[in-house]
Amino acid sequence: MAASERSGAAKKSAAVAMVAMMVAVIAVAAFQFLGAFRSTVPVTLTADRAGLVMGPDAKVRLRGVVVGRVESVTAINRAGHPQVRLALNMDSGQLARIPANVTAFIRSNTVFGAKAVDLMVPGTPSAQSLRAGATIGADRVVVELNTLYQRLVDVLAAVHPDQLNATLGAVDSALRGRGEQIGQGLSDLSAVLQKTNPHLDALDADIEAGATVANTYADAAPDLLRAVDNLTVVGNTLRDNASDLDALLVNVTGLSNTVNGIIGPKKDTIIAALTDLNPTARLLGYQAPGLGCFLRATASASNKAAGVFGLQSGSLQLNAGVLPGKEPYRYPDDLPRNNVDGPPTCEAGLSDPSSTEHVPFYVGDDAAAPYQPRTTPKANPQKLFQLMFGGPSSG
Repeated sequence: MAASERSGAAKKSAAVAMVAMMVAVIAVAAFQFLGAFRSTVPVTLTADRAGLVMGPDAKVRLRGVVVGRVESVTAINRAGHPQVRLALNMDSGQLARIPANVTAFIRSNTVFGAKAVDLMVPGTPSAQSLRAGATIGADRVVVELNTLYQRLVDVLAAVHPDQLNATLGAVDSALRGRGEQIGQGLSDLSAVLQKTNPHLDALDADIEAGATVANTYADAAPDLLRAVDNLTVVGNTLRDNASDLDALLVNVTGLSNTVNGIIGPKKDTIIAALTDLNPTARLLGYQAPGLGCFLRATASASNKAAGVFGLQSGSLQLNAGVLPGKEPYRYPDDLPRNNVDGPPTCEAGLSDPSSTEHVPFYVGDDAAAPYQPRTTPKANPQKLFQLMFGGPSSG
């Protein structure tokens, strides 16, 4: 009997403990839901108005995530303008993820629903996070029906009925009988917008580029105005010297007529001469670097040879001798063979004898000239006429 009583008491104790545990779990869940265990920090929000349905315990959201609650709503007066101050309790764990330059938008999900504070992150968020005690501003507050009605009432109160009647009558007269034209105009506008919509991105880019161009012209405006002033001075100068300018133009016209009379009959000859000069000019242009280098080398060599050829002492120093007679040069049998082609260069110290640079080796067919002069004495010397004028030998 005693054993059964002890067993019943144990069951009652277990039941009471279970009930107490369930009550504790429910209480903890309720306090957790109400935010009793949440660590919050104060932040102040100021706005022109908060709306009719904004009150304590309203949600504060960032990208749809609840990051705080509204603690209180207080009406204030700043510089003669009525405003409202909202005390926010922000979740301290979420505060580090909110940039310091965040703004707020007070709105509701439905027309008659309770309002909430949505935090808006700007395009370039601040590197610093929002801190406790900071003050943020509300950019926008959703328009409510009562505000819309109040504004409509103000407008209707300011409008005189007779003037409104006359205006509506004029609109009715202007629109009567033109429904088909208005419909056609709307259809044409719709067609234009359908063709314009695919090019909106390009239009936006053009507008941005136009803004950049406008800024450039704005920066250059002082220079442009200065140029206009200078043109004004030039115009005034030309106006003051108009007679001299007319005389100059008359003289230029006479000169052009005279030159035309001289060159006109010879134009074919001049064109032919310029055409014949074209290959020579092209060759000189190709060889221009080499010609310049040759002239510099010649100038350097002339300075070094000045002492030899008597440019300093007035005497000429020579080491001369008499050589046997040679056969004269015969064209084209004695033409040299030179099949090496390359651009003109001034390398290997041609114009600078002190240079130690080595010229590149060009591979080509540049054998010795086939001209083989006579190397033995000739019993029958050439005649004086042949020596003087280079005529062919008789034998």
